[in-house]
Amino acid sequence: MINLNKNKGDGHQPLYEQIYNQIKLDIINGYLSPNERILGTRTLARMLDVSRNTVDRAYLQLTLEGYIESRKNAGFYVLELPKVFYTERKQILFDKRKIDEELLNRENIIYDLTNSSHTSNLFPKKEWKRHYIAALDQLELAEKLSSLQLFQGDIALRKEISRYLERIRGVVCHPRQIIITSGLQQSLDYLCQFLGKSKNVLMEEPSYPKAREIFVKNSWNISTEKVDNKGLDICNFSNEINIDMIYTTPSHQFPLGMIMPISRRQKLLEFAEQNDSFIIEDDYDSELRYYEKPVPALKSIDYPDRVIYLGTFSKILSPSFRMSYIVLPEQFTEDFLERFKMHNSTVNLINQIALANVLSSGDYDRLVRKMNHIFKKRYEAFQNGFDSFKVPIKVSHNVSGQYFLVNFPTKINQYEMIKRALDVGVKVYDTMQFWQEEAECPHEHLFLGFSKIELENIPDCIERLKKAWDIIEIEKS
Repeated sequence: MINLNKNKGDGHQPLYEQIYNQIKLDIINGYLSPNERILGTRTLARMLDVSRNTVDRAYLQLTLEGYIESRKNAGFYVLELPKVFYTERKQILFDKRKIDEELLNRENIIYDLTNSSHTSNLFPKKEWKRHYIAALDQLELAEKLSSLQLFQGDIALRKEISRYLERIRGVVCHPRQIIITSGLQQSLDYLCQFLGKSKNVLMEEPSYPKAREIFVKNSWNISTEKVDNKGLDICNFSNEINIDMIYTTPSHQFPLGMIMPISRRQKLLEFAEQNDSFIIEDDYDSELRYYEKPVPALKSIDYPDRVIYLGTFSKILSPSFRMSYIVLPEQFTEDFLERFKMHNSTVNLINQIALANVLSSGDYDRLVRKMNHIFKKRYEAFQNGFDSFKVPIKVSHNVSGQYFLVNFPTKINQYEMIKRALDVGVKVYDTMQFWQEEAECPHEHLFLGFSKIELENIPDCIERLKKAWDIIEIEKS
């Protein structure tokens, strides 16, 4: 049965589209079977009280797309669709329902304790606007805008990054070693493409799931090594297979937060040199230190030239800023550039020039100090709030970053506790996502970020979590 909305105006589909869509859905959903004859165009036009041209147009589109066919002197018949099509269609419908549920849940969320976005007032609008306008006014910009950009990114920005890294992270590098990218995942994807398929990578357990996803996408074989209270200990790794790459977060282990001491860093470099391996140092939030100076990067002591350093500006400016960079080892910089010589930069040029100005002016340093002050206050507010719980919930000791773990006194059902928090308007996150083997994940933790919640809202958020995580219910679970 076809129902038409014949009202004219904005938002209403043309009549032929309505006919086309309804017949198409009837075929997909099985209401019209393969080889079943459908009404002729003249008959359907008369039934729907529309012109025959309208029905002809709908039937023509269905024919072109392979849903029906015209048989000589016999009319129009439904064609059989591949079985996989029905499976995919069901999956699409299922995914849409899932998305709708997520959107519904999102409407009920008052506080989203994520570390993947900022409160909107943290973006440095004034400073960015000033430097962005200056970038537009720079003399050579018009010529640069009319041509494709070098794969490595703007030279002015690479020079500023080189200066910044030496001053703040102790990393000495030439601008030629630096590649500007649109985020960590693109950085890793470039490295995987350069090194080739089916390589062996060692990851910390737990570790960053989006990095793991890139390795899997590039058909890399993943091995894991559990971290302890000092991070990754390469001496514990059973060297049964050749490791091509080690992915590590030595300055602030993600997500557990410990710092790798100098003795282990030296062992890691020795391992890489002896086994002809390389180390990916993901230095994702090293600038955000609350109580002491940043720990120098592993790359700063890279005497064997084995460390590939990954940095980002997203933690300070905004997660949506999408600008990161790679510092390549000198030993394969030229080969890497040769491999990608036909590629162009995918990062917005004006943003690159504006960021170079932000770095050279000292505004970036001021932003780092501001963010440290804000995030330290938010972290301490949560820490004090959890101290008031009847349940002895501990907050992981945080020296940097935008997140922490809450540790319950006994095993919990993470998804049950997440649901309870969601019921009172607070979204928190599981930690199982960070483990390659979910069964290995301790069941006493949950992951909470504080970059998206204002300081003045934290007391209310804490009160809601108190209601959600009642002591009696925890003891039962």
